[in-house]
Amino acid sequence: MRVLVTRPEPASARTAAELERRGHEPVLLPLMQALQQPEALAAPPAPDTAFLAVTSAEAMRVVKTLPDDARRLFLALPLFAVGRATARAAREAGFTDVSVADGDGHSLAGLLIAKSDQNPGASILYLTGTPRSPDFEAKLQEAGRMVDVRECYRMVPSIYPDAAVIDKLTPMPDTILVYSSETARRLGELHERSSEVLDWPQTRFLCLSEKIADALPADFHARSCWPMEPREDLLLLLL
Repeated sequence: MRVLVTRPEPASARTAAELERRGHEPVLLPLMQALQQPEALAAPPAPDTAFLAVTSAEAMRVVKTLPDDARRLFLALPLFAVGRATARAAREAGFTDVSVADGDGHSLAGLLIAKSDQNPGASILYLTGTPRSPDFEAKLQEAGRMVDVRECYRMVPSIYPDAAVIDKLTPMPDTILVYSSETARRLGELHERSSEVLDWPQTRFLCLSEKIADALPADFHARSCWPMEPREDLLLLLL
């Protein structure tokens, strides 16, 4: 099966390798790229910080760029990761005390609220990027938790000439993997630019979650599906 991988590097290369192992033909077209902002981590965690939260492996890549002395201050904190992939990136970055939620911001917030019941006034340091979903922060704030948000990277669109997009999508992939709402919206833009040239109606969309599928153009909704949990291993089973 010909499968379009839209997630940013370096994650797209790992997904492509897994697709090849399963006998599929990956096509790489990252629609977003991360611009690191390590200056957001220049100040050490506040003295009252009890937990570190991350919802993307990209934040861990930023931590790895810090000088040793600065990085150790973050590594000393217990880390709470949104899912398995982010937890794996945290361990690779040197974190040893890692807890894992069920793959979305809502479950991560619930885990942190439960863990901080004995110390609700402690601060939660959140390493994140922009744009992002507000769900995680909103749930913590509703529970009265203090959140120190550090935007240490920014996701920006990858720009391709129309001819390059058409070349990549010819022949049209059987399936497109969609990992974020921002990427889903970018696919809508590509569709508008190439709908008269490419055979979009034959393609189905495998999205990491229902929320991401909802961000696709309305014409794509009937051809989209998602796993029961927002995990890539379950997503690839849908192939």
